[in-house]
Amino acid sequence: MASVKQISVGISFTKNLGNFQSLKVDASINMELQPGDNPEAVYENAWATVQDQIRKGLGKGQPK
Repeated sequence: MASVKQISVGISFTKNLGNFQSLKVDASINMELQPGDNPEAVYENAWATVQDQIRKGLGKGQPK
């Protein structure tokens, strides 16, 4: 059986700002698995990380 050595997760979110403007935020992460790592747990951690980065990016892109 093949072994998992790396997990990649990426997400993109586009928010309509109105007035024909939009904000696009992208985040991705590559996680290298170490011996004994649980691929499911690493994936969940990677997914949580990119979701957090998207939230931060959306917060920075809000008009003042």
